[in-house]
Amino acid sequence: MKNCVGQAVRGDNFWNREYELEDIWEKISTGSNILLSAPRRVGKTSIMFHLQDNPKENYIVIYINTESADSENEFWLKVFNALLEEEFVNKLKVHSHTIWQKIKSIRINKISTSGVEFGDGENLDYLLAFEKLLKNIDDGKKLIIMLDEFAQTVENIIKYEDEISAEKFLQRHRQLRQNKKLLEKVSFVYAGSIGLESVVSKLNGIKYINDLNSIKIKPLTSKDAKKFINVLSKSLEVNLKDEVTSYLLEKIEWLIPFYIQLILQEVKTVSRYEDEKIISNEIIDEAILNSLEHKNHFEHWRTKLKEALSIEEFKFAKEILNIMSEDNILDSLEINNIGTKHNIEDEHTKEIVHTLIYDGYINNNDNPKVYRFNSPILKMWWYKNVAN
Repeated sequence: MKNCVGQAVRGDNFWNREYELEDIWEKISTGSNILLSAPRRVGKTSIMFHLQDNPKENYIVIYINTESADSENEFWLKVFNALLEEEFVNKLKVHSHTIWQKIKSIRINKISTSGVEFGDGENLDYLLAFEKLLKNIDDGKKLIIMLDEFAQTVENIIKYEDEISAEKFLQRHRQLRQNKKLLEKVSFVYAGSIGLESVVSKLNGIKYINDLNSIKIKPLTSKDAKKFINVLSKSLEVNLKDEVTSYLLEKIEWLIPFYIQLILQEVKTVSRYEDEKIISNEIIDEAILNSLEHKNHFEHWRTKLKEALSIEEFKFAKEILNIMSEDNILDSLEINNIGTKHNIEDEHTKEIVHTLIYDGYINNNDNPKVYRFNSPILKMWWYKNVAN
C-alpha cells in the first residue's frame, strides 16, 4: 500500500472500510437510494471508487462527479455523457448485453431547456429520457449511479441561477427516485465535500431528500487506525513502536486516513534527514509542525467556507473558528452573541454551525453546548494561518 496523501485512492492503495461497504451494499440490496454522510477528507470518494471497481454480482456501478455542473442541463449532460463513456460501455458489453444494445442505439444530439434530443429526432423531458434509456433493463442487472459533489451542483444552481431552479432540481430528483418503473433498475448514491442536508436546509427543502437512506462514514477506530499505521509504516520503511503509535494517534485525535497519511509522510521526511529509522515522540511532534507548511492540504478549509457562505456569514464563521483555535472551546451562548454582532438570527446561526459540524471543522460531542475543532492539526493550522 502506497502512502497517497490528499487524493482518492483505488486498488491496493485503498484501506478496506469493511463495515461501511457492507452497510452500503445491504442498503442497495433493499432498493434504497443512499446519502453518504461524512465531512471532507474522510474517504467518501475512495469508497465510491471501490464500489465502482468491485461491484457485486448483477450490479453495474458508475461514478459521476458533478461538481462543475451549474445548471440542471449541465448536470444531465454529465450523466448522459458518463453513460456513453468508453469505460462504462465496455463494462456493459461484458455484464449486460441488453443494456449495451440499448445504449448503442441511442445518439444524443443535444440537451436543451426543453429536454434531451435523441438521434431519432425525438425530444423528451429529462426524466422521460432517463426512463427511455433504462426501460429495457430486463436481464437482472441493476444500475448504481454514484453522484459525487451533488450538493455542490445544488449550490452552483443557487449561485448562478436562483433558489427556485435549485428547488425544482431537487424535486425532480426525488420524483426520479420514486418512479416505480425505475425502482428495480437503478439506485442513486449521493456524496460530496459539503453537506447536502446543509444545502437543502437553506431552501427549506429537507422534504426533497428525506427518502434517502443516510450512511455515516466515520473516522477509523483506534484499533483500525493502528493497523493502518503499521501497514503504511512498513511501506515507508519507518519503525514506530507501539507506544509511539499510541502517541501519534493521541496527537491526531480525529482518526481519518488523511491526517494519518499526512503525518507519516512528514515522519518519513524527518527520519530521512535525521538518519533515524526508529521513530520517537519528538520526531512525531516535528512532523506535525512540518505538516502545517503544506498550504495545498489545508487552504481548501478556508476557501470552501468562503465559497459556501455570504460575506457576513463567512465573517461570523471565521470569528468563531478563530476563537476556538486560540481558546480550544466556545459555548453556544457566545456563538449566538457573535451571530447577533454580525446581524445573523439565532436560527440561521444554528444552520451555519451545523454546516461547520457536517463539513468537518468542529464538533460538540463532549457537551452539546460546547464546540471545539475536530482536528487538533487543523486547529493549529487555522490559528497560525487564518486567525493570526
